[in-house]
Amino acid sequence: MAVLLLTLLPIPPKFSKSSKADQCQRKINADTLQDVFKLIFAPLQDVAHAGIAIDCADGKVRQCFPMLSAWIADHMENVVLHGLKTNACPKCEVPTHELGTNAKNDRSTDYARYQHYQPENANSGSESDNDHVMSDKFGIDQNIFHRLDRVSASDLYKTDMLHTIYLGLFKQMMDWIEGFLKKHGRLQAFDDVWKALPPDSGFVVPKKAYREVKQWQGKERRNLGRCILGVLAVTLRQPGVAQAIPFKGALGCVRALIDFNMMAQYRCHTPDTIEYMEDYLDQFHRMKDIFLEF
Repeated sequence: MAVLLLTLLPIPPKFSKSSKADQCQRKINADTLQDVFKLIFAPLQDVAHAGIAIDCADGKVRQCFPMLSAWIADHMENVVLHGLKTNACPKCEVPTHELGTNAKNDRSTDYARYQHYQPENANSGSESDNDHVMSDKFGIDQNIFHRLDRVSASDLYKTDMLHTIYLGLFKQMMDWIEGFLKKHGRLQAFDDVWKALPPDSGFVVPKKAYREVKQWQGKERRNLGRCILGVLAVTLRQPGVAQAIPFKGALGCVRALIDFNMMAQYRCHTPDTIEYMEDYLDQFHRMKDIFLEF
């Protein structure tokens, strides 16, 4: 596998408040990003129909038709690239009230269906059913992928361990755990156990207490996934009478997510392993109410 750097994308400064000037600047930023990606994707479009001769591994030259097949990014990057609002899914048309649940939704987002939507119609009282969907899901930006030949924008979205679990689910889970431990007076005990972890093969011993780490990287979150269940179990030992049920529920929720994470790292899967992963994810969503207040 080879990686070739094509370009460094322009990242505009964040806006501190919303105003007409900011909206105008956001539109300029979105148009600039569109122009950059048009330049990047131009070679793909040029060979979309005619193809291009490529030397293959067996020594033969074949007429090939390269196309964009996947795009790996975190949620906020997908929001920008697909022209979405932050509470929308780039993959499917899940309703807003079902976000954060394990609801199954097989209806892919039909970006082409909404290309002619005009944001100014959202509050005019004349919008159609499509416009209602658009006002909830799409922002003022355009989808940078929708003009590419043989490409479905909703199929480009691919989950990966880094963005989905390490920097996504784990980050959320640790925010919940920190609030849970603070409520039950076990936060200092968690830090003490965290710093007392012994070295092991393939495991990087933390040098600081958990709360002393200001910024987490993906590899640090991955390291966290290897030890969090044990650290939490030791931290929550010897519960009081009123703490027994909440502590058991918290451990069960974390265990389900860690089991899902471990099985997601398998290099190949069978129907049985997929069923296990679905069961673990269902368990996580059933038990996460223990952290609801956090």
